[in-house]
Amino acid sequence: MSDEEYRALALVALAPHLPDVLPEALDCARGIWDEYDRADALVALAPHLPERLLPQALDCARGISDEEHRVNALVALAPHLPDVLPEALDCARGIWDEYDRADALVDLAPHLPDVLPEALDCARGLSDEEHRVNALVALAPHLPERLLPQALDCARGLSDEEHRARVLVALAPHLPDVLPKALDCARGLSDEEHRARALVALAPHLSDVLPEALDCARGLSDQWSRANALVALVPHLPDVLPEALDCARGLSHEYKRALALRALAPHLSDLLPEALDCARGLSHEYSRALALVALVPHLPDVLPEALDCARGLSDQWSRANALVALAPHLPERLLPQALDCAKGISHEYYRADALVTLVPHLPDVLPEALDCARGISHEYYRANALVALAPHLPDVLPEALDCARGISDQWSRARALKALAPHLPNVLLPQALDCPRAIGDESKRAEVLQELIKSLTPSSVDFDLWQQILDSLASLTRPNFLEALPELAPLIIELGGIEALRETVAAVDDVSRWWK
Repeated sequence: MSDEEYRALALVALAPHLPDVLPEALDCARGIWDEYDRADALVALAPHLPERLLPQALDCARGISDEEHRVNALVALAPHLPDVLPEALDCARGIWDEYDRADALVDLAPHLPDVLPEALDCARGLSDEEHRVNALVALAPHLPERLLPQALDCARGLSDEEHRARVLVALAPHLPDVLPKALDCARGLSDEEHRARALVALAPHLSDVLPEALDCARGLSDQWSRANALVALVPHLPDVLPEALDCARGLSHEYKRALALRALAPHLSDLLPEALDCARGLSHEYSRALALVALVPHLPDVLPEALDCARGLSDQWSRANALVALAPHLPERLLPQALDCAKGISHEYYRADALVTLVPHLPDVLPEALDCARGISHEYYRANALVALAPHLPDVLPEALDCARGISDQWSRARALKALAPHLPNVLLPQALDCPRAIGDESKRAEVLQELIKSLTPSSVDFDLWQQILDSLASLTRPNFLEALPELAPLIIELGGIEALRETVAAVDDVSRWWK
């Protein structure tokens, strides 16, 4: 992205505070050399432009020689200049690349319903089948009934069955009068899995198809595919629940069995005890834990067993993940056991992850969680745990900030500081603003500074802190500085009034002349 575009986007972002900057922002956009960047700047400006500036914006858009970029700019202006739509259409029609042309016509279709037949023809004519599929799927929600048969014919002509099924699924909700044809097309798919997917997608719109979709699902040779198809039919055919459960139970791959059971859990009521037996019978310990956790919202009495299962997992990653999944459901009486389990994870990263998840549910054991976090030797994981605790223990914020500042790896330090920024009180902001200076990678430094600036309020900034903010921002290159500048607008207005913001914009304008 060019300096000019950063400047234009900064001016656009300042416009809500200073609408009279819009003419300058538009001039800046018009002066961008790169046509892609110029079109992007116009797209960003379009919603904010007053009526008197729209003709200039239109001239700028018309001056973009690349037809694809010109269409993007014209389409952005179209809601404010309806008369420009025919011109945008002519421009779209002139795009040489067939896929880009189809894409432009699809973008115009919601504004120009009369262009839908042409957009559909363009989509149908795309030589690359995947591009054709993408265009048809994008068009599907906009097509009137009279065009749906053509779209369906196009779908039927796709050689790749997966592509054909994908378009059918996209068209299904919009095919009230041509559902029989869609059904014929779905029935004609030779691949059983694709046929089942298409029939299941059509079934809610054609109730008579439900038995056929069920037969197709039952006939799938791959048990995993059969289980998925049956599970998808359950909301429409509740009587299929026992069969879907049997299919899930019969999956030889235990993890897939657990996934199928988890998908069925919301629909199970009388069958919950059976599902529980099935979950308990899984030999793979992690799959068993996952299945039990999935049943917890429906069978709260399973919580102690699910927690015991999680605690017994030998793999530390699996144990931490199971605890993370269980944490929102645990009653207070089980939290100490969960905490013991988390503390017993020797791998520091996984232990921190489990602790962080448990913290919101452990009001009485926060000091213990804090001790545990402090005992983590790895600096980043320790900082991460302290940052997670900080919203619940505000007194730990100075320690969390010190820990974050001391992280040797710049990427990890930047992440920890960004996570801390929203929670820092005014008294810690000066220290926090000093931290990014030591981050050598400018993109990371800019991210941290922008996050810290977002947490500032006019009442929290005095002149000394303002000077420190400016000193910190001075370490950024122009694009990153301009990206951060709009966040400062409320502070500039508070400290110097609206005139100060105008002078800031004028300074940006002055400096921009030196860049050229």
